[in-house]
Amino acid sequence: MIYVRSALALLALTASAQAFHASLAPRRTTSALKMALDPGLVKDFPRDFKTIPFGTDYGEGFDLEENNKVEGRKLEALEAELKSTLDTLVANKKKPVFTTALIAGDCVILDAIAKAGYLDKIEVIFIDTFHLFPETLDFLKEVEAHYGFKASVYHCADCNTPEEYWEKYGEDSWMTDIDEYDSLCKVEPLQRALKETEADAWINGRRRDHGAERAALPVWEAFKVNPLAFWSFEDCWSYLRKYEVPYHPLHDVGFSSLGDVQSTKKVPLENWFTYGGERSGRFQNLQNKDGSAKTECGIHSK
Repeated sequence: MIYVRSALALLALTASAQAFHASLAPRRTTSALKMALDPGLVKDFPRDFKTIPFGTDYGEGFDLEENNKVEGRKLEALEAELKSTLDTLVANKKKPVFTTALIAGDCVILDAIAKAGYLDKIEVIFIDTFHLFPETLDFLKEVEAHYGFKASVYHCADCNTPEEYWEKYGEDSWMTDIDEYDSLCKVEPLQRALKETEADAWINGRRRDHGAERAALPVWEAFKVNPLAFWSFEDCWSYLRKYEVPYHPLHDVGFSSLGDVQSTKKVPLENWFTYGGERSGRFQNLQNKDGSAKTECGIHSK
């Protein structure tokens, strides 16, 4: 039997301070000094972008100079549209919320919300599944300190700690009934959060280049708002580099996306920016009850 606690310990150890080298040299250097980072985490996860790959080879000399200009203009347009979406949302909705899993795209949105001065108008919600990487919970504290806010944390309704959950539902509940696990640890906590906050709009970080069910996302989707729908994963990293935005520690060691410990693996650098590549390390060895491969975490398939 596979136990979550042993998986947590093994994967956390594997992810911690291993050397990890990007396959492409950075186009420009950056520093994590402007980030309000935990010195303890920085020792193993400096967040200096040195191990984060680039998806596009911009060449050298004239090509590099001109391609950087093109990227700059594109990013400025994306930023302007993101700001416009947030402005429109705040002007037309009374109680918008933003759910963050603290992955790269979510860091873009959180930074944009903060820069727009909307952290007092948009409530930030975080779902603790009790099966997250320890670094994810550490990073939540970092961004709260960096931006000066407190996220509203929700988890399984009848358990207050991972130990309580494991005692009541078993350490391998995600293996025995994935639908029940999703319901208990993701769907119900989210629905409770949306109800308790009386949310009238839900900001999330889904994008078209995630692929699968997300391939044709609009920005405005009734109750859901997808401000990064037309961004690419590479666009997200261009933004994070440009503004030296704090990002998840485990991106430094090869995780392109982060979810639960037991179903998330590293993704080869060369696959990070391919279509659907960001999430290709998620939902490993998980299937829906109809036998199809699992591609959604539960909250977006309800």
